Amino acid sequence: MKEIFTALITPFNQDQSIDYPGLFRLLDKLIHEGNKSFVLCGTTGETSTLKLEERRVLAERILDKYPHIRVIIGICSNCTAEVIRHIQMYKDNQAIYAFLVIVPYYIKPNQEGIYRHFDMIGASTDKKIMIYNIPSRCGVGITPSTVIRLATKHQNIIGMKQCGPLDDIKIIKKALPHFKVYLGDDHLLLEGLQYHIDGLISVTSHIDYPLIERIMQKRKQYDDAHLKILSQFLFKEPNPAPVKYILSEMGYIQNILRSPLTSITPQLQQELESLIENYQKK
Repeated sequence: MKEIFTALITPFNQDQSIDYPGLFRLLDKLIHEGNKSFVLCGTTGETSTLKLEERRVLAERILDKYPHIRVIIGICSNCTAEVIRHIQMYKDNQAIYAFLVIVPYYIKPNQEGIYRHFDMIGASTDKKIMIYNIPSRCGVGITPSTVIRLATKHQNIIGMKQCGPLDDIKIIKKALPHFKVYLGDDHLLLEGLQYHIDGLISVTSHIDYPLIERIMQKRKQYDDAHLKILSQFLFKEPNPAPVKYILSEMGYIQNILRSPLTSITPQLQQELESLIENYQKK
């Protein structure tokens, strides 16, 4: 079966510290359901609000408690030197599978600038690097030709998370059959499988991992209407506010985010009532 990574939230306490008991309750649930692969410190994990020491300790505590899971660490800086420094911070942790490095946001470099960014990162470490392409957040995307150029030069640039055009996947996989391309849009899972993605980095799997797994296994016969509806609800307001609210109502975590994110509106809370009821009955 294709791989499913949950882009894990970071639960917080009232004092804004990381809520490790809540995090472990959630991980126990997901692992029990069959989920063995996770992205830590990604967008859904509110990584831009986490201090470097918090990120390092978070990874260590999770891997100490769950040594058999596969973990990718998100690296969200738009400064090349900072990305390299962040990766080096984890150099002694051999249990980390790879680092997911975002295309430089806000600065909006051209393709040569993006190439040099990842070229320097790839050359700085023997750790596995994955490219995170999400033009809607970054203001710029990486093109297939730049991806192919990088992966051809650096054996440790092994894959990417694609939240851009699906047609780019076809071009990349044709040129680089062994290069891992993970879809980052839950609602496009069935479409992505037709483009031969290697897996999904998912938010909806927090709520319904078995649904994602069934679609992966039975894609030719499966109707993905419920997945599309669930995904739509989870992204009606800024991620991860909706998924955190649902998980708090289900008793796994507290409904707390770090500024500038805020909890979902009363209107969305009302819209989610029947969905939450259905999952509480399972």
